[in-house]
Amino acid sequence: MKILLALVVLGAPLTAVAQPIAPDATVAAPAAAVDEFTVTPVAKCIQPKADPTAPWPKVVSTFPANGATIRPGVLVLRVTFDVPMSCRGFFTARPPFQAPCPDARQHWVVSFDRRTIRAICHVDADGHYGVRMSDQPDSRFYSLRGKPLDIYEFSFSTSEGAEILTASESLNDDPLVNPPPPEFAPIPIKDLHFERPAPK
Repeated sequence: MKILLALVVLGAPLTAVAQPIAPDATVAAPAAAVDEFTVTPVAKCIQPKADPTAPWPKVVSTFPANGATIRPGVLVLRVTFDVPMSCRGFFTARPPFQAPCPDARQHWVVSFDRRTIRAICHVDADGHYGVRMSDQPDSRFYSLRGKPLDIYEFSFSTSEGAEILTASESLNDDPLVNPPPPEFAPIPIKDLHFERPAPK
């Protein structure tokens, strides 16, 4: 199975101290093979533009769903919104649960319509995980039209089943995207990223 990447957007906190790509900048790289995907990284970071008439963004669905139990290993975490989103935001921990996504660097992929954001994360077996969104000023999610997402959180557990080893396996477990949509392909984890600022 080969899937062509259409667009990559990487999550960035509001006050990021290290930004490898400037707002509205495009970064292209030669195609490369990652797992069974064909990847052509093209990153486009679009900043929000204030529109007082715009609706407030809402979360439509997530993977994993709140309260779900999934297999351990590679996790392509998904959040789908009701409006197009900008590249601002950061997935944070929801105490007392563990955080499934990295606390310093996160790697995002966005859908063509910018309503779905996916992050490449990892979870251990027999664990309990929680995700918070927009709970801190430097991690707030914004729509393209400049409206912030209200605080949103969800949690899930992991089983002791066979570990997921690839992004494609994780996608196959997401009931919303089986088979995976053409706009998604994983990006090399060591490449393009944003760093969250250190606490002051």
